Amino acid sequence: MIRRNIALLFSICLLSGIYSQTSVKNVDLEEVEISADRTQLYSSLGRIVTTIEKVQIEQAAVRSIDDLLDFVAGIDVRQRGANGVQADLSIRGGSFDQILVLLNGVNITDPQTGHYNLDIPVDIGDVSRVEILQGSSARVLGPNAFSGAINIVTNENHESKLSTSLSAGSYGFLSQNVSGNYASEKFKMLGSVSHKKSNGHIANTDFDIKNGYFQTGIRTSNAGNINMQLAYQQKSFGANSFYSLTYPNQYEHTKTLFSSVGWELNTGKMSFRSHVYFRRHHDRFELFRDFEGADKFPWYKGHNYHQTDVTGGKFVFSNTWKQGKSTLGVDIRNEHIFSTVLGETIQKPRPVPFENGIDFTREANRMLSTVFTDHSLSLKHWYIAAGAALTHNVKFGTSINGGIDASYNPSDYTRLYVAANSAVRLPTFTDLYYQSATQISNPNLKPEKSLTLELGTKINPINQTFTATTYYRFGSNIIDWVKTAEAEKWESRNLTSVNAMGTDLSYEYRFRNKFLKTAGISYSYLHLNKKAEAYDSKYALDYLKHKFVMKIDHAIWSKLTGHWSFAWHDRSGNYFDFGSKQNTDYKPYTMLNAKIMWKTRKMTLFTEINNLLNQHYVDFGGILQPGITVNTGIRLTIF
Repeated sequence: MIRRNIALLFSICLLSGIYSQTSVKNVDLEEVEISADRTQLYSSLGRIVTTIEKVQIEQAAVRSIDDLLDFVAGIDVRQRGANGVQADLSIRGGSFDQILVLLNGVNITDPQTGHYNLDIPVDIGDVSRVEILQGSSARVLGPNAFSGAINIVTNENHESKLSTSLSAGSYGFLSQNVSGNYASEKFKMLGSVSHKKSNGHIANTDFDIKNGYFQTGIRTSNAGNINMQLAYQQKSFGANSFYSLTYPNQYEHTKTLFSSVGWELNTGKMSFRSHVYFRRHHDRFELFRDFEGADKFPWYKGHNYHQTDVTGGKFVFSNTWKQGKSTLGVDIRNEHIFSTVLGETIQKPRPVPFENGIDFTREANRMLSTVFTDHSLSLKHWYIAAGAALTHNVKFGTSINGGIDASYNPSDYTRLYVAANSAVRLPTFTDLYYQSATQISNPNLKPEKSLTLELGTKINPINQTFTATTYYRFGSNIIDWVKTAEAEKWESRNLTSVNAMGTDLSYEYRFRNKFLKTAGISYSYLHLNKKAEAYDSKYALDYLKHKFVMKIDHAIWSKLTGHWSFAWHDRSGNYFDFGSKQNTDYKPYTMLNAKIMWKTRKMTLFTEINNLLNQHYVDFGGILQPGITVNTGIRLTIF
């Protein structure tokens, strides 16, 4: 039956006449894998890489990266807090821990929990583009690129300028940003500071977020290019029922520090790329905000504190010769956590930074060493790439991931793809160690494994783009927090298997008249085959079964334009409704966003209306998301 379904989906993918489109353009990148100005996440010759460009980011009625990704086919954004407060991001039915997140090609994935993967210390106004690879990419990008990878790219502006923006809206929302960019032939620099806050749409959903980001690049004649990043983010937010509906008065405060230095040299047919990086994430989680109401629960002795430090480095060498392009790389990453609840007990407590009289009492550490190789070859209408990666860790042993991508170009505008790739994902520190009044961890968890088969096509003439992809992912030892109907606590367990089968379709038409600019639709279908019927799942078994997106960009008058995004979500699974005391199925909902923008060279005025239909909906559990909201603002280029 499974084989029949796979064959049917493959046929539909190639023969379907249904055209659809995400709210972003699927743009072909350069037909080279590395260039001085635009290094991409993954070769678009053998797979479909979706790219959200700067102009599309500016036109979208969104205020954060997770809002932007919510209108991309195949991506499930389960928001707890709006406007970038917190969201769980998954691709093709994978869990929020199964994606790799990169900032300018540097891995910033959080080993404590995927809840922090979108703690990206960059304002959306400073993002040049977002690259999305759906499907396993572990053989090239390393462990945890299990169901996909996302790369946020900044500072591709080749003009020197200083700009500022200010916006305000519903629920006391206020946002400010000041950004300066300098660019010359051999030097570029970006500096940005931003701040946004809100009173929240319901009680205990207020937030305050600050970002500081600095990036510089130096281009030399003989020594290659050197790039540096330095970033800081601070979040404070009411986490109403984020992790438990039983205790709605939760609160969280996080600090993220990130830095990296990279080097790239292209000499003849050889290229060298390397970077080293450090990321520190500090978190204070309050189950009872300011201890309010904690006196009724004698077992609550204090808040949870965590400090996660990740240090890593990556070196990649590539050589182009008669038989194609050969790549060899090494990736070393050390993950360490100090905590009051996660890890093994330490003999000498360590003071918690930024807190008085609080000590870390536990810690955990692990190092991942990966060696990978890949080879690609272009032969007339054909492109083939294959490779393997070997990853070693003392606790989890050695794993080998491999795969192959192949494409055939029957014409200049048409490409057919087929791919098969395996992947592995290590448990997070939360999976292994977290114990609370509602959760029990399992320190003996095994790594997740998968094999993904994929078939797709892309038809891309000048004024339109059609893509279709179908896939089947065999997943084993999939980790989730589950419980039986009689149990009081959630437990982290390896499920026997969770297999994903799905299809993504998209179509966009770019008009040449003065009114309509672009129009497109997209549709994603997903079904999970699971062997865990006796459990209530907290994450892995609640998935977005259907997702339909429409988008229209048009002119209104002179420099005034309108941008519309419509999405329909239908989620499988259910959650426990704290009000009714019953398991409740997720209900389908529609989302309509609109943005009106007046833009000149020096000034942009805009008004955004989100959830125009005033839908009452939840993405996760019983956490109610905002109704209709309005935001208006101005962006000025000073020089």
